[in-house]
Amino acid sequence: MNLNKPWPLFQTSHPQQLGLNVLGVVALFVLYTLGLSQSYLFDVDEGAFTEATREMLQTKDWLHTTLNGVDRFDKPIGIYWLQALSAWFMGLNEFAFRLPSAVSGFLASLAIARFAFQQWGARAAWTAAIVSATSLGPWAMARTATADALLGLFFVLIFIDLWRALQSQERSHGRRVALWVGLGLLVKGPISVIVPAGTLLLGVLLVPAYRQPVVRLMRDPMTWLIVASVALPWYLYASIRHGQLFIDGFLLKHNVERFTGSMEGHSGHWTYFVLALPLLWFPWFPFWVKGLFEFRENFKNGLLQYAWLWFIFVFVFFTLSNTKLPHYLLYAGPAMCILICFSSLNAKQWTWVAAWLLGILGFAAMLWLPEILQTQSDLIADSFYKALILESPASNMKIWLFLFPLCFLIFAGMRQIFKKYLPANDVDGQHINFMFFACFQSVVFSLVVLPWWSAAMQSPVYQLAKKMREVPGTVVQWGLHMPSFATYRHALAPRREPKPGEMALVKNITPYWPSNWVVLETQGPLSVIQRPQDLSVKP
Repeated sequence: MNLNKPWPLFQTSHPQQLGLNVLGVVALFVLYTLGLSQSYLFDVDEGAFTEATREMLQTKDWLHTTLNGVDRFDKPIGIYWLQALSAWFMGLNEFAFRLPSAVSGFLASLAIARFAFQQWGARAAWTAAIVSATSLGPWAMARTATADALLGLFFVLIFIDLWRALQSQERSHGRRVALWVGLGLLVKGPISVIVPAGTLLLGVLLVPAYRQPVVRLMRDPMTWLIVASVALPWYLYASIRHGQLFIDGFLLKHNVERFTGSMEGHSGHWTYFVLALPLLWFPWFPFWVKGLFEFRENFKNGLLQYAWLWFIFVFVFFTLSNTKLPHYLLYAGPAMCILICFSSLNAKQWTWVAAWLLGILGFAAMLWLPEILQTQSDLIADSFYKALILESPASNMKIWLFLFPLCFLIFAGMRQIFKKYLPANDVDGQHINFMFFACFQSVVFSLVVLPWWSAAMQSPVYQLAKKMREVPGTVVQWGLHMPSFATYRHALAPRREPKPGEMALVKNITPYWPSNWVVLETQGPLSVIQRPQDLSVKP
């Protein structure tokens, strides 16, 4: 295998093919950035990350984060730097906060595309890129202002260079792995070490050929020096500045306790990720199922074996963890992309039928779900979320289902363009049609589905924050946690009971404050109330 095989973008001297490849890269970037500004920030995660970033810009303390003025040890500093730089240039808005995640997803898609091209050619390259960009889980992370898309980029780079280190005597590959691991430590913490280390451990136990390359990698002092020089300075600084608070808050609470205990109620049965897997990799999941049926044959191929080891470790490790969140399974992202890509290249008719059936039914379900919830609100147990859905704007998303057949005419036209400018062995009608469908689905999700959900879930807190922006005084969060309120109001909003004279953001479904407190503003199930100055007895 030629590890230095050129980019698919530059593989041809024909201007038409070159232009088509350039157009494809531009379209991929547009796909990632489309609609970033059309959805409100989602609570809790996006609100917490963006408010911490806003406070970093306000305090000019670029080495530590706070949330509503309180030390925040949830994540290392890396993503906040990128979000702060983006917001510094483009302002405190959704597009700026989400841009680092979108760019991370875009670069990850290009990296996995180049790697797939080196293995199986141009069709594999674009398949891997589209799988990475349009699968529901990675798509969501790439337009969410959190650390996961950036960590996903580093996992893709670790996955690629670790494979090269296992196949080659060159130390440069292992040293690049060390660089990506060090950067991952600055973005999310020890998980950037645990996943590749766990994969290598499985390899050493199950595949004798891994042992010598792993020993060679571990014995290179430069790899350890690179990791230490990238990550250690900030960790030492944080330890010196905060002492035991940093150790307890970051290392113990947000890392050890996430595995040994259930953080913030995010627990689940051992089947949690079995159920999450089809949703996260919708609409490409049937191709992974095909690979699973061909597991024995796949395991004879070195690269596919490596991808399965990476996936198995991630799946088992987080299944054993007591804290379960769907995006944890996305740490297997590069392995899933490779497995799905390979399976799609030689898929039989039954796989395509299953993929189209799942894709169309899933697409229809996503478009119809809001209307179902609005008309069958008894399906929603939580009274707060029920009120949000009942007061949400009417959904007319299902119209996209009736327009969908027209898209096949567009797909047919695009396929003819591909046939004209690409080699025959890089063109497959069903393959190209399904890639177009996946891209079309992502566009609809970005411009229609996600904005509706953001309006339903987040419009009340956004409207209240906007109204209260010019009102002087502190507004605290009492009985809820919606940190985007502080981001949109451009002011701290501590989580506590209001003091005399202070205002508070509250849920109004069942009032939990005295009747003589003043209700200043109301939006749906949220209100801003004010505690009287002379009230000294707690309710």
